[in-house]
Amino acid sequence: MPFAVTAEGGSYAMNVTVDLGGETKTISPYIYGINEYGKQGEYGKITTHSVRQGGNRMTAYNWENNASNAGSDWKFSSDDNLSSSERPADIAQIFSDAGEKYGFDYKLTTLQLAGYVAADKDGSVSEAEAAPSLRWNEVQLVKGSEFDDEPDLTDGKVYMDEYVNYLVKTLGDSTTSTGMQAYSLDNEPCLWHHTHSRIHPQPVGMDELSSKSIEMAAAIKKIDPNAEVFGPALYGYTAYDHLADDESSNEWETIKAEGNYHWYIDYYLDRMKKAEEETGTRLLDVLDIHYYSESCRVGDEDRLQSVRTLYEKGFAENSWIGQWCQENIPILPTVQASIDKYYPGTKLAVTEYNFGGENSTATIAQAEALGCFADAEVYFASIWSGNSYQYAGINLYTNYDGKGGHFGDTLIPTKTDDVALASSYAAINGGDKGTVTAMLTNKSFTDDENAVISLENSETGYEAAAVYAVYGDSDEIRLIDIIDDISDNKVKVTLPALSAAMIVITDDASDFEDLEIYDPDAFREESIVYTDFELNKNGYVEVPVTDPEHLSKVIITADVTSKMGSSWGSAGCAVSINAVDKAGMKFWTSESYSLSLGNGS
Repeated sequence: MPFAVTAEGGSYAMNVTVDLGGETKTISPYIYGINEYGKQGEYGKITTHSVRQGGNRMTAYNWENNASNAGSDWKFSSDDNLSSSERPADIAQIFSDAGEKYGFDYKLTTLQLAGYVAADKDGSVSEAEAAPSLRWNEVQLVKGSEFDDEPDLTDGKVYMDEYVNYLVKTLGDSTTSTGMQAYSLDNEPCLWHHTHSRIHPQPVGMDELSSKSIEMAAAIKKIDPNAEVFGPALYGYTAYDHLADDESSNEWETIKAEGNYHWYIDYYLDRMKKAEEETGTRLLDVLDIHYYSESCRVGDEDRLQSVRTLYEKGFAENSWIGQWCQENIPILPTVQASIDKYYPGTKLAVTEYNFGGENSTATIAQAEALGCFADAEVYFASIWSGNSYQYAGINLYTNYDGKGGHFGDTLIPTKTDDVALASSYAAINGGDKGTVTAMLTNKSFTDDENAVISLENSETGYEAAAVYAVYGDSDEIRLIDIIDDISDNKVKVTLPALSAAMIVITDDASDFEDLEIYDPDAFREESIVYTDFELNKNGYVEVPVTDPEHLSKVIITADVTSKMGSSWGSAGCAVSINAVDKAGMKFWTSESYSLSLGNGS
């Protein structure tokens, strides 16, 4: 094999069965999405058709003047973090421009329901200045009068239906490439009293959230009937179960008993369905949940198994969810059962998720998550605050060869002997069985995986396969093998330890004639060393990159000492990069690193 094995070990066998005669599922192209906030510089690096404009900052965003508040994330600061422009709805207009430039055609933006938004960009808001005060503008979901062409900056109010109307008037409606295809009913409302306590100090009530959701959704549909409505952006498992209720309130136990609901998701869906029956208009198109793995925080080994909580009945992850929440595992089928019972036809989205990791385990978890989303028929998914290894997991599906090669759009039944060691998902394009794309992972830290992929129930004779993989200490997708000895529709593939691969299997071997397999011996990484730095006026070191086309990584080294002679402490550094992408758009991005030291280490 041409790949370089990075860990000593042996090998193990894995049987992978792909049933080309089995029941198929259409894969939504919007599951390969990202969140915009802080990652605009990644546009062009990730091939995606869907981006969400959301997060904590959006809850107190004032579309009229572009002020926003960080809440408890950063000193309750009202500032120009999202935009310094005076142009109304500037961030949405920038979002639209980026969609046109980089080709993501499904844009999900966020509307504000918590009650108040930042009135100014003057910095931290004290407890004494909590709403209502001059530091905030009151939010009204429906204006109740004629919309102005330009917002009134002096009335102390911000109207959300006027915001939607302004976007439609300025950018076009949801059917256009420049308009917003969907609107989210705020962000993580069950955390408002923690993150945004200056505007919503009490936990959100269940009736409050449902009533606001119904009112806002109805206003959206009146202005832009084809736009999709996402809600309620639940932050995680406990929110699925009981929103923000605690024992002192007992609101949930009363509602649960009266409606015979299993968990809070049932109640929300039921309220939205009944509102549709009253209005004659579907008000919730997509049930929106967030999911941050608990077990992945334990370490790399748990990360490799963590996705199973979403899809495998009986799996108990190494966390409080695995210990106490088995009645709702697997999570995605349980959520879908609620949809089917209380509001059939509602789609499912996971608009924030992350399985963590800073190495190839992150790629493996990401690749398995995307396959899981496809199998669960998730409509939209967008990773929050991803890194290069996770983005490689997305690109394996959306652009594995750098030339637009992508996973098929129709999922076919696939299984491995043991998902603890290897997971696999396979697809074709439409009904064309001439090319099969198969995602396969190797979760072993030490052993190569010798897999036999059996393509069953197909009259097509397959001739060759190309193996694109991420493995080792690199986030690069590499063509590591071309297999041209397929017989009886069985493809023998060897994957290195800790790898995720997209295997492209074709009935025409000439498809791969001009491909060049990655040669590790030919790879040579060059670096540029700068010395004699001088601090600029802000106290930072500026490093000019004279050869940006070949800048693949930045390596920072430093000696850390303690003047007090302590044996513990912490140190960190950050790199901020001002750059221009290949399309000519300027962007800013950053990466940071921190290290804790103890006991003389």
